[in-house]
Amino acid sequence: MPQVRGEAAILVEPGRLEVAEVAFRELSEDEVLVRNTVAAICGSDVHRVRAESPFFRDMRDHPYPCPAGYPGHEGVGEVVESRSARFAPGDLVLTVPNHAYMASFARYQTIADRFLLPLKDTGRPAVHLMAQQLGTVVFALKRFWPEPVPEGRTAAVVGVGSAGLLFLQLLKHRGFEKVVAVDLDAGRLEVARSVGADATAHVPGQSAEEVVMEVTGGAGADLVVEAAGTDGAREHALRMVGQQGRLGFFGMPEDYDMRIPYAHLFVRNAHLIHAVGGAQLEPGLASFRTALDLIGDGSIRVDDHITHTFDIKNIADAFDLAHTRADGVVKVALTFD
Repeated sequence: MPQVRGEAAILVEPGRLEVAEVAFRELSEDEVLVRNTVAAICGSDVHRVRAESPFFRDMRDHPYPCPAGYPGHEGVGEVVESRSARFAPGDLVLTVPNHAYMASFARYQTIADRFLLPLKDTGRPAVHLMAQQLGTVVFALKRFWPEPVPEGRTAAVVGVGSAGLLFLQLLKHRGFEKVVAVDLDAGRLEVARSVGADATAHVPGQSAEEVVMEVTGGAGADLVVEAAGTDGAREHALRMVGQQGRLGFFGMPEDYDMRIPYAHLFVRNAHLIHAVGGAQLEPGLASFRTALDLIGDGSIRVDDHITHTFDIKNIADAFDLAHTRADGVVKVALTFD
């Protein structure tokens, strides 16, 4: 097959993405070439592109310019060339790459077959696309609360962007009786109520801690999930947890150090749990498969998550919107027309 060329976003320096036509390398054994239909911007992508997290400030592992399509890792597309026994040209796939294969911000991407899941062509690729992020949420909740949920338990989610909305729904699906949603944006809280939030706190005008204490009769939440990726959100979470409660931190750190209200953890004997990656390493991509099932049977609603769509040529504008969170944005998608 002749060498394939196509448009790709290239991170040329912190905060600056350019689009160029590039040639895509030949496949190695067990790899396929995917022509992307739609990709999405994850909150971690914003951190990476803007070099805002301590893990991405020096980019020693990815000197500029970064590889074409980096750091995209949420995508749906069609296999156009294959050296895999598991996938053939024409197959529709969900791409869930590890760090080495992050390249979804491109018309084509080369990826190992172990990071692909087959999809049925329902004509709704944006719905399938959400299974990537939901898979990471499913994996995280296995760490935050692996056992069955007893009756009467309450949870809270701080930050109800796309990941937070998925956590909210999954917590209700798992059996938490009440779930409180906390966010800075009134529009996101409205969406949270539409997918099952029992109460909301619009900070800073409302006290998230007071709302949770009112819902729980002063006991605090049994599980508080931080899904915003800010130290402010984590501080809210720390103040909302109840006795013997659990804190599940999902968002990326803003810096190496963080001031915390340690007395709240101490007197409430709370457990702090993190979930950093790992879903791509599970045998059979189990959490992503679960995510596809939950979306497919209607247990988790994702139709309203992608609120804005841009052509790949306008990826810089797409990232600006994802960063500012303006115009009621929940999640931003990219297409390759």
